[in-house]
Amino acid sequence: MPPAAEIYHTRACIAIPTLVMLLTGATLAVAQSEPIDDSNPWAGVEEMVVTGSGMLDALTSATISVTAFDSNDLEAIGATDVSDVAAYTPNLEIRTAGATTVTLFIRGVGLNDFTANAAGSVAVYEDDAPKNLPAIQLGQLFDLEGVTILKGPQGSGPGRNASAGAIKIHTKKPTGDFEGFLRFDYGNYNLMEAEGAVDIPMIPDILATRLAFRVQQRDGTVTNNCGGLTQTEIDAANGLPCRSGDEGLVRAGLDTDLNNLDVWAARMATRLEPIEELSFVLKMHGSRRDQLGTVGQHLPAANRLGSVGQLFSYIPEELGIEFDEILAGLNPPTNSQCRTMFPGDSAAQRDCRNAPGIVAGGILADRLASRPLDRDPFTGDYNRPGFERHTTWGGLLTGDWEFDDFSIKSITGFDRYDRERSIDADYSPNIIFEFEIDDDAWQATQDLRISGDLEAIPLSWSAGAFYLQETLDYAQNTIAADGPIEPSLLSYVQDTYSLGVYGQFEWDFLDDFTLEAGARYNWERKTFDVDVSFNPGEPNESDSCKVSLAGAIPPCSRTQTVDHPTGTIGIKHSIDELRTVYMKYSHGWKGLQYNVRPGNTAGSVTDVADPEVIDAFEFGFSGSWWDDRLSVNGSFFWYLYKNYQVFLFTTNAGEIPARVVKNADDAQLYGAEVEAKLEPIDRLVAEVRFGWLESRFLDFSESSFRRTELNTNSTIVSDFNGNSLPNAPRFKVSGNLKYDFDLGRLGTITPRYDFSWSDDVAFDASEGRGALNADAVVFLPEHTIGQKALLLHNFRLTYAVASGNLQVSGWVRNLTNEVYKSLAFDASSGPNLVGNLLGDPRTYGLSAKVSF
Repeated sequence: MPPAAEIYHTRACIAIPTLVMLLTGATLAVAQSEPIDDSNPWAGVEEMVVTGSGMLDALTSATISVTAFDSNDLEAIGATDVSDVAAYTPNLEIRTAGATTVTLFIRGVGLNDFTANAAGSVAVYEDDAPKNLPAIQLGQLFDLEGVTILKGPQGSGPGRNASAGAIKIHTKKPTGDFEGFLRFDYGNYNLMEAEGAVDIPMIPDILATRLAFRVQQRDGTVTNNCGGLTQTEIDAANGLPCRSGDEGLVRAGLDTDLNNLDVWAARMATRLEPIEELSFVLKMHGSRRDQLGTVGQHLPAANRLGSVGQLFSYIPEELGIEFDEILAGLNPPTNSQCRTMFPGDSAAQRDCRNAPGIVAGGILADRLASRPLDRDPFTGDYNRPGFERHTTWGGLLTGDWEFDDFSIKSITGFDRYDRERSIDADYSPNIIFEFEIDDDAWQATQDLRISGDLEAIPLSWSAGAFYLQETLDYAQNTIAADGPIEPSLLSYVQDTYSLGVYGQFEWDFLDDFTLEAGARYNWERKTFDVDVSFNPGEPNESDSCKVSLAGAIPPCSRTQTVDHPTGTIGIKHSIDELRTVYMKYSHGWKGLQYNVRPGNTAGSVTDVADPEVIDAFEFGFSGSWWDDRLSVNGSFFWYLYKNYQVFLFTTNAGEIPARVVKNADDAQLYGAEVEAKLEPIDRLVAEVRFGWLESRFLDFSESSFRRTELNTNSTIVSDFNGNSLPNAPRFKVSGNLKYDFDLGRLGTITPRYDFSWSDDVAFDASEGRGALNADAVVFLPEHTIGQKALLLHNFRLTYAVASGNLQVSGWVRNLTNEVYKSLAFDASSGPNLVGNLLGDPRTYGLSAKVSF
């Protein structure tokens, strides 16, 4: 065992039994000190309503760590899609690289891959139907019961296999009562948002329909200095960023306000209950997004953050100003003073002149990494505002049939999307690498479940099968200027077939002990057909899938089948009606991942990341005290990996940074979560959520090549051993505080404060330091490809009339207007830049909601 593994193994072996003994002992002590109300055995029990997978949701709530948000929570934090709940969920990280691209991590487990064919480690469900591809996982949240996050490998049970956990979105179903609501928000950046729903009874107790919608529009938060210019102004900008010419493609009349929002979504659900034991719900949904492309901030990084290279010389104007200010503060010597200090020594005189600039550059680099970014991060120079057009539609049919001793549930789903994107990925007025992407996909799923009870034992059981089939068609045009990066065309078709068969049970073998166990067989087949060509339409055009390298044509069409059994076993001890402890083991698995490498080496057009395997051990507790005024739940977990799938940007000199998935032979993580809710007096409620995560690569390195001064390639090796896993901050805390001021017949006033704090987080395997340079030296400052510790505040003040039918709220998000990075990528080795995406600035507005 490597030394690092021995250290973490020793710590875990000490920590696990100690934590369990402390928690169990403390819980027993409190339980013994509090009398139980024999007249009401359920007094003080917190009710948890789960709207997921039916019979064995009791298993989910018992031995799986869950964070839940109801509709009021989602409205308070301004959640419009699942990425907005990440800041308030312990050990959940969600990163977006645009309005329709997402990566998800639970407890450090996830795939940091933004490619269209990425199959993540976190399963996303809407009403128990999976959203398998990233392009449909960021759907609008509206008219919801709530969102639940299930943490840990989903080794058994219904649905898609997931090695990290699951996010479940629960929409409101028709109730059969005429009711509804309409909400309208207006905020800064000209935000206009409307949401509404109506429940229509059609045949009493038999047929009902619910219609719901959401519309959101907002002006951009980023100003484009190259926008709104006339051709005369562009022609007069010679030597300035927004110029015309060979290196720039600034056109007259470009958009000025970027990173805007323009999206709508709608849903219709119809419930049919012909007899009491049989019910069906048919849901149809659709959405459309049509807005400008997402842009970020370009930071030059030629051997130093903030320093330009020889090929692409763009530097944001504010960086040049700040550099000059720093340099002036150093009182640099004049040429005459250098000649006086070093008479006759031209080399020393040159160093004398250059030294202040080197020092000033180092100061600027540290500021850019730690501040973060430049002093005007929401302003940039962009030659391609781009666009993002995304249409989705689909349907879901759910059937439930109750018999005397068992029940059957069927879930049939279909989803499709069409997407067009034009992306300025270098975030500059130059053409370094930009993309035009067109992709579409469809998926069909079938989930069949049967469950029942054996009361004589007593035992609850469930079994079922799940099938998924999808086809993804993807085409990408890479636009690049003359230089080491070649323009290219890339296209592929990926077909996926996935099958799972499972069985599980819950057995109360003693009065206060329950054994829970389950197993699943997972099977997956993927077919991948790719074509890559370079310099399309030029005399030197080449097709990587039609040329030979070393006498062999590279594999550009692959089919691979994998399978693996997974499972879980756990034991739960009910100390009393109010408090439980549990321990469990889960074995998780994630299937293979295909890569496309748009490099100029024919032998590396495609490759495959092998499936990853995880063994997870977890100990947890939950309980409530003081007549349910205090409730606490928590867990400690320890994970061991094999073939952990890691997303990387390739850093080969002269190539576009390609997004690929590699396998880390060995990785380990452990941590804990605690969530508490306290109501010390009536109507005053406080909630706190805490996450702790220790993660390390134990066996992982990556090779790449750099261009030397002699214009030859030199291979360097990046050693990631000992680094934390991407998107795995060590500590994370969030919470909220609210109080209902009762005004009697005048209604209520409720102030609510929410906060979230995250420790330092790295966006890649380098622990935020980026790639090595040609001398195999780490030169980027800490946190360059990451974000320093961050504290965000939200506040909402709501007035509601006594009947509750009218609410008026004022809200502000990111109250202190923190500037922070939501994502960053390293392209320093070739294009000499670091790209950064920003979180939203402070937003505020008013909201009115009418219910009937």
